[in-house]
Amino acid sequence: MVEWNTGETVPFKLSPGIIIASYFVSLAGALTTVELLHRRREGKGWITWLQQLGVAVSFGLVAIWCMHFVGNRAIVLGDGSPSIQLYYNPGFTTLSAFLPIVFLFVGFTTVELKPPGSRMFWPALILTGFIAGLAITGMHYIGNLGINNYNVNNPPSYIVGAAAIAVCASLCALSLFYYFKERWINSFPRRFLCACILAGAVSGMHWLATVGTSYKLIAPRIGNTGDRNNNLIVAIVLSLIACSACLFIALVTQRRRKQLADRAQHVVLACATFDADGKLLVTSEGILPSQKITKQYNQRSFNDEFNVAHPVFQWLYRVTHNWQGVTDIVPAMRAHLRSLGTQSPGTGSPAGKLNWEESEEEDYSVLFREYFCVAAAELADHMQTPLADLGVLYHGIMMTGSMNIELKAKKGLVSRARHHSDVETGIINPTMYGRGQLLFVVRQLDRNEASRLTSLGYRFATLNQVGNMLASSMQVPHGEVVNTMSSLKASCPTTAPMTDAGTYLACFALRPAVRSSDGGWEVLVPKKSPCHLPWTELSDDQLHPWQTRFLARLEGFNVNQCIRYLSDSLMDVTLEERTFAKYLVSSISSLQSRIVEPFFKSAVFSSKPVRVPGPLLASDLKGYGTMFAFCIIPDIHSSGIRMTDQLVYTPYSFFKCSQRVWRHSPDHAILARKNHTEFSSLLAHKDFAAALTRSHNTPRGSVDYRRGSNRASGRKMWKPFTKTDPHSNSNRSSLVETKGDYSSQKGLMSPTLINKEMEGGLGSNEPTPPPAPQHIFGGIMVSSDVTVEDVRTKEVEMTNMGLRTEATLAANEGPVYVDELFKITTQRWQTR
Repeated sequence: MVEWNTGETVPFKLSPGIIIASYFVSLAGALTTVELLHRRREGKGWITWLQQLGVAVSFGLVAIWCMHFVGNRAIVLGDGSPSIQLYYNPGFTTLSAFLPIVFLFVGFTTVELKPPGSRMFWPALILTGFIAGLAITGMHYIGNLGINNYNVNNPPSYIVGAAAIAVCASLCALSLFYYFKERWINSFPRRFLCACILAGAVSGMHWLATVGTSYKLIAPRIGNTGDRNNNLIVAIVLSLIACSACLFIALVTQRRRKQLADRAQHVVLACATFDADGKLLVTSEGILPSQKITKQYNQRSFNDEFNVAHPVFQWLYRVTHNWQGVTDIVPAMRAHLRSLGTQSPGTGSPAGKLNWEESEEEDYSVLFREYFCVAAAELADHMQTPLADLGVLYHGIMMTGSMNIELKAKKGLVSRARHHSDVETGIINPTMYGRGQLLFVVRQLDRNEASRLTSLGYRFATLNQVGNMLASSMQVPHGEVVNTMSSLKASCPTTAPMTDAGTYLACFALRPAVRSSDGGWEVLVPKKSPCHLPWTELSDDQLHPWQTRFLARLEGFNVNQCIRYLSDSLMDVTLEERTFAKYLVSSISSLQSRIVEPFFKSAVFSSKPVRVPGPLLASDLKGYGTMFAFCIIPDIHSSGIRMTDQLVYTPYSFFKCSQRVWRHSPDHAILARKNHTEFSSLLAHKDFAAALTRSHNTPRGSVDYRRGSNRASGRKMWKPFTKTDPHSNSNRSSLVETKGDYSSQKGLMSPTLINKEMEGGLGSNEPTPPPAPQHIFGGIMVSSDVTVEDVRTKEVEMTNMGLRTEATLAANEGPVYVDELFKITTQRWQTR
C-alpha cells in the first residue's frame, strides 16, 4: 500500500457505474421539478409560495446537491485506501444544501412573474437561467470547500467552462419548458426531455469541474472512516423520496385518466372558453374544465331522447342566458339535493327505484335541472368565476364514450360520413355509439380575464396542440372533436349579423320532423348560426309606405314568379319603383345563392311585415327590425340538404326557444319568476314539513291513504281519509281531502307531511305515499288574508270564518316572430 505525504497531489480515477447512477439521481430531481412546475398554480397565496419552494427544493437539493455527493463518491483517490478518500465538513455541507435552494427560489419566482408573451418574459427567463447555472456551479465549489483532508485546486479556465455549461444548459432547458409550455400543454415525453437537459446541465458542469480539479493531501484520516458514508446515505434517501414523488405523480395521472374515461360515460358540463386570439382554455392536463352533472338522463320512453328539442335542454339553454335568474336559488337547490342523499336517481340502484318509481315526469325534471345548476355553480367556483359569467349553453350535445367508432370506420364497418351527418335529410346526427353526453357552456374572454385565468394555472392552446388529448379524454374520434370545437368557436361571435331598424328578406322553410324525438317540426337554418333564419338585407332602415305597397304586389308569388314579374312586368312604373324592383331582384338572387336547394324555388312570398326583436340585432337594444319571408313546407322526400353543407334543419321548438334569449328580452324576468315560484316553494315546503314534524310529537289522529286517479289529468293521486277518533268532536271528522287538479287546495299539505304528523295513530300497515308534487302552488301565487276580531261578549259563538284566497297569474310569455311566420306558412299550405 502506497503512503502519501502531506502536500502531495494525489491522483484519482472515476468509477463509471457511479457516474451513471449520479446522472439518474439528478434526473429524478429534475423530473420532479419539471412536473411541479407544470402543475403549479400562479397567484399570491401561501400555497403558491409553498409550491415555488417545493420546486426549488426538488431541483436544488435533489438534482444538484444529491448528484454532487453521489458523483463525488465516484472519485477514487490513490489506491483506494479509506484513509485518503474525501471527507466533508458538516458546516459547509449544510451551507451547500441551502445555497442553491435560495438562489433557485428567487430565479423561478422571477420567471413565473412574467408569463410568456409579455415584454419582460425573455429578460426574466435569461436571468433565471443565469441564476440556475450559477447555483449549480456555486453549490459544487462550496461543497468542495467542505473537504477536510485535501486542499482543492481549481484552475480558472475549468471554472469558467463549467459555469458556461451550467448556464447554457439551464437556459436551454428552461426556455424549452417555459416557452413551449403553452404549446406542449400535457406532453410528458417533451417534459421528460426538458428534465434530461437539466440533469445534463448539472452532470456536465460537475464532471468538467471534477476533471480539472487537483487534490493536495492535508493529512490522512485517522480513526473511524465510516462517517464518509453519511452524505451518501442522505443523498440516496432524498433521491428515493424524489423517485417516490415521481411515482406518485404517475399514479395520480393514471387515476385521473381512469376518472376521465369514466366521466365520458356520464352527463358532464364542460366550459369552452376562447380568448381574443381564438385559443381554447384548457387545464394543465390539456382538457376542458368540466363538472359531472349526473350519471345519465333517465329516459321515460324510447322516444324520450335528451337532445336540443327536449324541454329540459331548452330550459337549461334559457337559464344560461340569464344566470341571474337562478343564482340566488342555487344554494337552496344544493341543500335540496343534499337532503335527498348522495344516491343519484340515475344510478339505477334499488333505492333510486323505490324513490322514483311512483313519481311523475316533472319530478326527475326538477332534479336534473337542480343537478345542472349545482354543477355549473361548482364549475364556476373551480374557475374562480362568477356564475353569471360562466357562459351560455351551446346549441348541441356531444355524445362521448365512442372511441371505437374511428377504428370501425377505418375497417369499413361504419361510414364516417353517415356518422357525422345524414346527407339526405340535412341533419347533424349525434354519435349513436356513445354512452355519455357532454354539454358545453361557451364564452369569449378579453385579454385581462384571459391573463387572470392563466395566473390560476389554466392554459390557452390551439386545437392542434390539444386535439388528441381532448379526444382521448372524451373517448370520441379526433375528427369529431375538431368539428365540435370549431362549431363552439363559431357560436360565440362578438356581434350579431344584422343591424338595428333594418329590413330583411328571409326564408322560412318548415318540414315535419324526421325523428319523433325532435318534435313535430323542423326549420331550415344556417349551420354556423342556428338561431337565425337564412336572410339577406333589403334596406338598412324601415321601408317607406310606397315600398311596402309595392311588395304587396308579390303576395303569393314563388321565387321564380317574383323574379320574372320584377324583371319583365314593370314598364309602366316610376323611376323609384324601377330602381327598387332591381334591388329586390338582386336581394332575391342573393338569398337564392345561399339556399341552392331546388325546393326553394317553390317558396311563396308573404308581403306581411314581421317585427324581429333583439336576437337578430347587433346592438342588443330594444329596437326592432322588419322581415319579409319566402315560406314553404317542402315535400319530405325533397326537403333534404344536398347541394350545400352550410344549411341544416333544427327542431322548431328549439329555434323558437332561441328567440327568447336576447339580452334585454322580457322573457328572462318571466322565466326567473317561474323558477323562483317552482324551486322556492319546493324548499319552503320541505322546511315547513321539518318544522311541523318537530313541533308535533304527540299523535292526534290517523290517516288512511288510498290510491286514486285523476281522470282529467291521467296522473296518480293519493287521497287521505281521516279515521274516526272517539275522543274528538264530531265536527272534526276530516282534515284534508285531495281533489282534482282544479282544486285550489291541492298540494297545500302533502300526504307525506300528514303521515309524519299522524304516524303515532296508524293502526295498520298501509303503503307509504310518494313525495308530494314539487309544484305546490300549481304555478299560481296564492295569498290568504286572515281577519281576527276580538269581541268581548258573555256568549262566544263559534263561526266558521272560512278561507279567503286571492289568486293572481304571473305574466305569460308573449309570442315570438317565428310564431307569426309559422301561422302564415301553415295556413297557406292548408288552403293549397
